[in-house]
Amino acid sequence: MSKQCSLLLWIPIPLFYIKIKIFVYKNTNLRFKPGKNKFELIANHDSLVNLSSSLNNLSISLLKIGNDLRMLSSGPRSGLCELILPENEPGSSIMPGKINPTHIEALTMICTQVMGNHTTISIAGSQGHFELNAFKPVIIYNLLQSINLLNDSIYYFTKKCLKKIKADKKNITKNLKNSLMLVTALSPKI
Repeated sequence: MSKQCSLLLWIPIPLFYIKIKIFVYKNTNLRFKPGKNKFELIANHDSLVNLSSSLNNLSISLLKIGNDLRMLSSGPRSGLCELILPENEPGSSIMPGKINPTHIEALTMICTQVMGNHTTISIAGSQGHFELNAFKPVIIYNLLQSINLLNDSIYYFTKKCLKKIKADKKNITKNLKNSLMLVTALSPKI
């Protein structure tokens, strides 16, 4: 055993917490404190599963937004064609005039990965036996992956796509004037 390891064995637990707290603060600028009930903290990881659930809910919302944007920008010859996506890369190789929704597709793929990570985290969170759940490594791995994926994808989606989307006012007006819903509004008068 090295001198450093043998010295650590003699450090009282409260001093260890203080050293960790200082180390974390210096490296993250975040203030942490040890949990009051250490047994509860190793028996279950409900707070981490809850955090994952929040990321899962965010992914569900982003997936819906991404799918709506993809449908609203579908075209150029068919589809709704109400939004114009930014041309961040060359267009479609099989459909001239089409702008591929690559940033939307990347975002939605990441959302499905985060949802899969949440399933893994949920199952891992259920694996505690009495006063120990040894599945924290898989929970942390998937949780950190979800946080990093969402952080990066939201940043680039916003920067490269969302801020540059434009409404196709000409096509929106055409769709509005040719809507079959006008018949419904006029039928009582006719």
